[in-house]
Amino acid sequence: MKIAIILIAELTKYFSQLQLLEKMDETLRWRITTFFNYWRQRHAFIRDLDFSKHSYEANVLLWASLDALSNLWANNIGKQECSDRRKRLIFDAFLARYGGEVFQIVSLPNIWNRIDQGNICVNQQKKLKLSQDICTFLKTIGGRRTPTFTDECELRHSSDDWSMDMILTTILADYPNTDRTELKEWLIFSRYGAIAYKEMRSAYIHEGRPGKNSHSFELGESATRPTYLSGIYTTPPKIGFGVEFMLSVLASCIDAFEADALTLQKDPVPK
Repeated sequence: MKIAIILIAELTKYFSQLQLLEKMDETLRWRITTFFNYWRQRHAFIRDLDFSKHSYEANVLLWASLDALSNLWANNIGKQECSDRRKRLIFDAFLARYGGEVFQIVSLPNIWNRIDQGNICVNQQKKLKLSQDICTFLKTIGGRRTPTFTDECELRHSSDDWSMDMILTTILADYPNTDRTELKEWLIFSRYGAIAYKEMRSAYIHEGRPGKNSHSFELGESATRPTYLSGIYTTPPKIGFGVEFMLSVLASCIDAFEADALTLQKDPVPK
């Protein structure tokens, strides 16, 4: 019975979307579909490159495509989600929305390193800082300990990290007076999308190589998830975002962004 109710709800949603599309101005529909087909052509071009010879070119095109789409999204459909116009935050928000569950994850070693380095400001302009209690909590969140020799030899996995919601829920349970918005604003810079912007997008475009805290090795999960080339408790961590994995992310972002544009009848083409 429950399955039948869910199925009916999904079918109702589907037919409602069809009715919206039928009413949509044909010119607008053409503009939206043409826009996203253009990005699918860019995706196909990157996919067909020989990565053994053209890894640099593939990465530059991949990260530039995601960067462009994120900014176009922020200027249109994502405007309300991107009140903070810093490009790194826009990039992270775009991947968190369209890139899959992995971009909801926060790197705990990145958090530990930032706390160790005294990076406790939520907003430099407003002079907002994390409280000492929160800093102490974050310093060991996720069971951090002094690594043994065995720990240093065992690579960390993304499954060792926590989602943004899990971190916020855990902290607020012990420190209910904490400002959730300010805490999330601080944590976002350790989320995978924000790390990818710094270590991949910016590094490849400005330096022609992955960032010093990233890597380009093909490890066990490189085709499906970000991977660490550092120990379980090592700081700063080295996180890699493989071309094959990011190609699948780009495809997902194009499809999901297009679906939103069609449903909301929003023209993503820059004016």
